[in-house]
Amino acid sequence: MDLVFDAMGHLFGAKFCSQWGSYDVDGAWLAELSHLSRRHLELGISRLRQQVREAARSGDEAWPPQPVAFAALCEPRPEDLGMPAVAEAWREAAGHAHDPAGHRWRHEAVRLAGAAVGWWEITHVQPSRVERLERRFAREYTALINRVMAGEDLTPRQLLEHDGSRSAAELAERAGREAAQQQVEAAGLPHAMNADQGLRSLRAALGRD
Repeated sequence: MDLVFDAMGHLFGAKFCSQWGSYDVDGAWLAELSHLSRRHLELGISRLRQQVREAARSGDEAWPPQPVAFAALCEPRPEDLGMPAVAEAWREAAGHAHDPAGHRWRHEAVRLAGAAVGWWEITHVQPSRVERLERRFAREYTALINRVMAGEDLTPRQLLEHDGSRSAAELAERAGREAAQQQVEAAGLPHAMNADQGLRSLRAALGRD
């Protein structure tokens, strides 16, 4: 909490210190901010500083926020991280759910959020349930935004692996499974299926049991 209290003291001076003191005595700030990373807190401080500047330019007086209000300022928007806005991400996911493996996604988080909701569910949703599915996508996407904000790399694990450490048989097996998974996704089968289950379903549909 030192970062936050130091920033609040600089921005608001006695108005903050007289209310909250020099440290979080009763834990009210920690209770609201403990789930946030340093990058989240720095984002909130930056936004708060901008609010103070805007208030000064307009001749208004800026007051310190309550902990819950500051926590809201710390929540990142996708645009802060160079990611599509939630509505744009949903349109991309819904528009390419029929062929997720063949689409070049604007950000890996969009694909992951779509996969979490389910490509089959997105392509087969009833009109009356689209809004509910979109809200579910927004929750998944927002969680991924926070992971990116916390510094997590969402790059697919297979792209990070060093192929030089694998045998030819392991590489061939991995390539086969990746190809199978792409066929499953392209066919619009339920996302809960793994590649082997999906291939069995495809073969059954084609009469190749």
